[in-house]
Amino acid sequence: MVAKIPSSGKGLSQRSGSCGGLVAYLEKEVQGQWFSLDRADVPAGEVVATLDQNKRNLNRDADKYYQVVLAPSQAELRHIDSDPEKLRAYTRAAMEQYAANFGKGIEGRDLVYFAKVEHERTTNHQDRAVQVGDVAKGQAKAGPQTHIHVIVSRTENLARYNERKLAGELDRKNPVHLSPLTNHKNTQRGVVTGGFERKQYSERVEQAFDQAFGYERPLVETFRYAHTMQHGTPEQCAALRAQAIQEQQAAQQRQAVQQAAEQQPPQQAVTQQRAVAPAPATEQAVTPAVERPAPRPERRSRGIGM
Repeated sequence: MVAKIPSSGKGLSQRSGSCGGLVAYLEKEVQGQWFSLDRADVPAGEVVATLDQNKRNLNRDADKYYQVVLAPSQAELRHIDSDPEKLRAYTRAAMEQYAANFGKGIEGRDLVYFAKVEHERTTNHQDRAVQVGDVAKGQAKAGPQTHIHVIVSRTENLARYNERKLAGELDRKNPVHLSPLTNHKNTQRGVVTGGFERKQYSERVEQAFDQAFGYERPLVETFRYAHTMQHGTPEQCAALRAQAIQEQQAAQQRQAVQQAAEQQPPQQAVTQQRAVAPAPATEQAVTPAVERPAPRPERRSRGIGM
């Protein structure tokens, strides 16, 4: 599972203005079919209007929205059969983690976001195959490529904020602004408190997928493994590689045992079961012996004297 929060790219150059450019770009594969926390099939025009209106106390040049990209691996997609409904449910769980990761006590319903599931991806200049000339830029990638794009407002949900203020649930004078690109990480002092730990967010969304769909993730598929291989010391990389090899060998042994059990002839399995199973107790073994009375001696008759 890859969770990215890009700072640049198509439709992201105007984050200080309307999100209309990004929404228009994400309409390229299929029009409409946007969804949010509690809605489905939201039209693109409503997405733009809702996100653009959800802003307060932000400078003209400040970011107004951000993009989150959730890209399951092909193994993960096969595990859930690329089910769009499961992907939408997972997206909502990932955005709950997004809200919690700011450390400001907010939930998914305190966000304003819209998401869309896409099923195609094309190669770009960042792909190794394009760099070495094996494939051309813009070529469709093979295999399952389903992923999710999320556009989320920088400002918390103003409608909910105002409701909570009227109900006396909040004593904050202003709504919070939420930037996942901040350099602050769980700060406790200063003007900015909280922050956003991007590494922690990647681990959280990975765990959310595993828990939601019962996915047994190999070590080599974890964010921790990928991050260590890229940023860790040689000693850390070597230790993690050794752990991954041990895990792979154990998995191969389990698979071999399972295959052997499945390929075993049924008659042989029955014979082995009979050989292992204890013999049932016979009636003679469990029925107590009955003592028979000893035979009485035969009496001889006497003759009648003449």
